[in-house]
Amino acid sequence: MCQETKNNSLLSELVSNHSINNDTFCMSFKWEGRPPKAGQFFMIKPVRSNVFLPRPISIFEYIPSQNIVKFLIVKVGKGTAELSAIKPGEKVRLSGPFGNSWEDFLPEDVRNSGGKAGLVGGSAGVAPLAALVAEKPELNFYFLAGFKNGFSNNEEETATLGAAVKAKKLILTAEDGRNALHGKVTDYLFDLESYSVILACGSSGMLKSVIKKCETKEIPCFVSMESRMACGVGACYGCTIHTANGTRRLCADGPIFRASDVLFGGAI
Repeated sequence: MCQETKNNSLLSELVSNHSINNDTFCMSFKWEGRPPKAGQFFMIKPVRSNVFLPRPISIFEYIPSQNIVKFLIVKVGKGTAELSAIKPGEKVRLSGPFGNSWEDFLPEDVRNSGGKAGLVGGSAGVAPLAALVAEKPELNFYFLAGFKNGFSNNEEETATLGAAVKAKKLILTAEDGRNALHGKVTDYLFDLESYSVILACGSSGMLKSVIKKCETKEIPCFVSMESRMACGVGACYGCTIHTANGTRRLCADGPIFRASDVLFGGAI
């Protein structure tokens, strides 16, 4: 169950907290607030926490029939390590959903007439794109998912990819070549002319490579950016980035931007 505390903020019960491997886990919460869209994120903080700021996490999947929202999380510090230790039944403050959504950037031919959209995700960047496949499984998505290390078994692969396995085509890559195509995910981004749009989320290096390829072939590209955040609503200006249109806040103006607008000089 969820207990409302203020606008867009609920105390939500953790339904499950599944450890996928040593670094990655998947959390499922009851969510009775405004339905989230793929590409949006929540600010997540345990009720009992030793970390001051919540963590911004993109949705991995939303199941409206069950009022369940899922998050795929990689442990990268104290905040995410704390989340990984929470037990089912405990309460966590979920604030959101915040930001724009992938649906805002889908061309008409992808929405209505079978045009092909390429989804390019690196590591945890797979999560918001998998959410889009879960939200609109009928559309023509070609999913390229890249990881540093390949999966050790099918269970680990399925849990990490989520709804990405339901895409019209799935290409899985690993830099170590284990149980996947050998190399970086951008090495397998071929035939760009066949795509109506490319949507991408991952490291800055991966995004730069994707953008360069799309610019060469003049293919529309939109990217979901990542940053530390404090408020999630644009009030603190703690997650601003440089763009061709001036400084923009990831939480309020993004996190998804037209690729050609992003200047990779770094966050302010």
